[in-house]
Amino acid sequence: MSKVQIVTGGTSGMGKATAKAISKYGPVVIAGRSLERMQGALDELRADGVEVYGIACDISDIESVKNLAVEASKIGEIGNVVNAAAVAMETSTPEQIARIDVQGTVNVVETFLPLMAEGSAMGLFSSTTGRMYQPTPEQHALYAESFGQDFGDRFLAALPQGMDSADERIAQMPPSYVAYFAAKNWVMYYAAANASRFGARGLRIFSVAPGSFVTPMLPIDEGFRAMTSAQTALGRLGDPDEMASLFAALLDPSVAYLTGTDVLMDGGMFAKQFVPQLA
Repeated sequence: MSKVQIVTGGTSGMGKATAKAISKYGPVVIAGRSLERMQGALDELRADGVEVYGIACDISDIESVKNLAVEASKIGEIGNVVNAAAVAMETSTPEQIARIDVQGTVNVVETFLPLMAEGSAMGLFSSTTGRMYQPTPEQHALYAESFGQDFGDRFLAALPQGMDSADERIAQMPPSYVAYFAAKNWVMYYAAANASRFGARGLRIFSVAPGSFVTPMLPIDEGFRAMTSAQTALGRLGDPDEMASLFAALLDPSVAYLTGTDVLMDGGMFAKQFVPQLA
């Protein structure tokens, strides 16, 4: 019997595209904070033939995540979980990033880990920005204590201030950018650090690092998009359906040996920026 697929942040962008792509594994529950966006996503996905349900959820609130799990479990046994809920660094504060991208991720993992059916997998969204960030010794020590309802606060308190960062480029960034880069670096660590916990239950966990994709989170300025496209090896931005296809492939039981790792999908941006390219 097919299992229920969970996609937090499934009401728009790559989350919505992923919800459609993984519906081949079972009915999908999309979760998000905006009821208006959720209704629009439900209408669109149902028009595409997806068996989909919507449940309001704020992943930064542990009780809200627990309610999501309870309501989703009424539909059927929980299978794969994709945590796509996040905020953008351009429009968010460090506090919001720590609350949603960090504490919210902890909430999703801790809530759904005991409920997922054996053979299932959890996918987290990291970012290429996480690969560009070097945590301070204090932050790295904190990573080993990635648990509890105060972790987001502890993460926020440990963020380097100004020139405290070991990386001069990071030190010159706005505080929200530093928080975002650090949060995505932590997500990569967190997926790896949970590999044994998941493995002991016959489960997998991984993260995927997107580059720049055409989603509502990407600034709409055409100049910015053209500049970002030029930074990739392929000369273009990514399509959400491409990311969705990758998630669907990584969740497939045929790749059941993949766990505890981060998968990069950025059109060659990281390679082009950090590895001298052959002529």
